[in-house]
Amino acid sequence: MLIQHLKSLHKKHFSTQPNPHFITNYLITSLNFTQTEALTLTTKLPHLKTPQKPNSVITFLTQCDLTKTQIKTILTNSPTLLTTDVNKTLKPKFHLLQELGFKGSCLENLFKQSCHFSSTRLDNNVKYLRVLLGFDDAKVFKVVWKSRCLLASDFEKKVSENVLVLRKYGLSDDKIEMLLLKNPGCLLQRAEWFDGAVKKVEPLLGIRPDSPRFLDGIETVMSLSEANLDKKLGVFRSFGWTDEEIVRMTGSLPFCLRKSEGMIKSSLEWFKEETGYEGEYLSTHPKLLVYSLEKRVIPRYQVLASLKEKNVLESRSSLCSVVALSEEKFMKDFVLPYREVVPSLYENYTNATDKKIKC
Repeated sequence: MLIQHLKSLHKKHFSTQPNPHFITNYLITSLNFTQTEALTLTTKLPHLKTPQKPNSVITFLTQCDLTKTQIKTILTNSPTLLTTDVNKTLKPKFHLLQELGFKGSCLENLFKQSCHFSSTRLDNNVKYLRVLLGFDDAKVFKVVWKSRCLLASDFEKKVSENVLVLRKYGLSDDKIEMLLLKNPGCLLQRAEWFDGAVKKVEPLLGIRPDSPRFLDGIETVMSLSEANLDKKLGVFRSFGWTDEEIVRMTGSLPFCLRKSEGMIKSSLEWFKEETGYEGEYLSTHPKLLVYSLEKRVIPRYQVLASLKEKNVLESRSSLCSVVALSEEKFMKDFVLPYREVVPSLYENYTNATDKKIKC
């Protein structure tokens, strides 16, 4: 009798337990997960016992105009979202982001990276940005989109401190806004470190705070360690560049220093050997050093050389001006009109650049 009683209790206990694979089947039927995908997510949700929360989460995400595929992507990256309380956690976050213009794929990309941020902190950050950016939600959207880490950071404190740093160096509110919109990550650094970086722009690059290039200088200095910067400047000096020529280049286009040492060396070698351009010329035409040597400069140089060899070039264009043209404009002016005169011109150019434009 005792054994039968124990068997009865055992059977009763397990018959009332939820199916451990219910969430697996739920994901397969509701969002078209494969068996393998659903099982992988199930292992990350051991405490989920009923479909109540998953149902409410998926229903809410659907009401936010997210497709099944987008919801699947979000849950694959953040499976614990299925255990979230919709009213307390999800709605405040989503509604505020939707106010800023986030929808569809934008919401998908935002939440597939991280959904674990405080709605209160997000609300405080957005309020601060709205004041800072003149209540222009389009601008707030840009900042949030470019620096999604602000969703979970103490954004207001960091940015307000760094705004004071920039004002100390005489930057106007318009320039500060420009930097915030272009590279908000710059203003999320520790104020002491940020101040030190801004202080180095003029002595290292020769760019004064009142220069239009000062913001570019800040980004450049922040992206390089001092040792790395010294090595890159050393490459220019090894090709005979004077300090005056280096400062002329960095003052005009500091992004020249964002390339690796190897790429800088390759460019300087090629220009010296193929065109005869050295520091005196390149420092006043720094755009030549910014564009890709393999995919832009050399292919366009070869097109010009072919046209000059055939004596069919109608205009006297410098390499610098030609390299700066958009792809469409270059094709229209220097490739397509000469396809019959130089039969291999189009094929050689598009093969070298991996770009084709329909005629």
